[in-house]
Amino acid sequence: MTKVEAIEQAAPQRDKRWPEIDGLRGAAILFVFLLHYVTDARTHEGNFGLLYRFAQVFRLGWSGVDLFFVLSGFLIGGILLDAKSSANYFRVFYIRRVHRILPVYYFWIMLYSVVGYAIMRWGSPETVRTVGTSLRSFVYILFLQNILVTPDSLFSRYMVSPTWSLAVEEQFYLLAPILIRYLSLRRLTKVLLACVLVAPVLRYLVFSHLAHGAVKAHMLMPCRADVLAMGMLAAVVWRSEARDWLLRRTLLLKILSGTLLAGVLAMTKWTPNPRTPLHAALQYTWTGLFYTSVLMIALLDGRSLVARLARWRFLRECGRISYCFYLVHLGILGLCHWIFFRSLPHIDDLPGFGVTLLAVAVTWVIAQLSWKFFEKPLIDLGHTRTYSPR
Repeated sequence: MTKVEAIEQAAPQRDKRWPEIDGLRGAAILFVFLLHYVTDARTHEGNFGLLYRFAQVFRLGWSGVDLFFVLSGFLIGGILLDAKSSANYFRVFYIRRVHRILPVYYFWIMLYSVVGYAIMRWGSPETVRTVGTSLRSFVYILFLQNILVTPDSLFSRYMVSPTWSLAVEEQFYLLAPILIRYLSLRRLTKVLLACVLVAPVLRYLVFSHLAHGAVKAHMLMPCRADVLAMGMLAAVVWRSEARDWLLRRTLLLKILSGTLLAGVLAMTKWTPNPRTPLHAALQYTWTGLFYTSVLMIALLDGRSLVARLARWRFLRECGRISYCFYLVHLGILGLCHWIFFRSLPHIDDLPGFGVTLLAVAVTWVIAQLSWKFFEKPLIDLGHTRTYSPR
């Protein structure tokens, strides 16, 4: 068996589930989790010095969201491309998305609103100051939190600030089906390439000229469209002759990925967060290109280290429960530390480290229960609707 034949045999078909994608999704949630639970927690070099240095490794953990965006662009773009000629194209797509996204999300927003109102109504003055004077729940109900940047209190920051990326994805779901349905593959490719080129320029301008430009360049959907477009372009490549071309040149793809990785490591050390308009323009695109290359290597070469790591059972399990885990992990962390210490999360002493471990366990259990009794049954219900031929 030649190398190309082995790679082709290892590469999954489009109508099967990719274990590698589950693993990459698990890696994405781990990056975000380690950023919030370790890097953003209070640490000192003098206490738990090794842990402090470990925390610095994950300063670029926010890019886990970019990996989520690449995977979402690839999977959603692929689903829509395969169903493009379906007579019930829009209806089935949105019914499935509603079953997958909205129930868990709205339950969390309802909990946020009820708890926040109860604290403001009956809490002590100190606690009320922590919660803030306005929950602005309607912003989250309408998925506008990435446009109307809302977390103006610690309570909001820990409970709902991660949901900005869900707002980006929901806005993506409004545009992607229309583009794929009504554009030819050639024109769609041109539009996606234009997104990859224009989004960095838009980030530069937003960062430079708008109030809170750094935050808006990070959260606005047009500013993050390049990473989503990369995932969709990967889906186009996977369904075209370009896939065969890449199958025979995986070494070049690995060299490209290694070069991009070097840049990611440099960012981690020197510029973990965009500090200038030029950083904002380039860093998100760079990390998006890196994650897209990793995705393609994992799918094209089943024998590669990337693919083998992505098939690791623990990562695949993390990927399976990643949605609820992502949604609640920061709120659970903040709640646990507030209950025990009335303080922000910290891991610079044994009690703080222990409570953080407790938050990990609680989050894991909630995510597992959510998947088993809530998410999977709803996903299965949504998938009773199938795409029909035109």
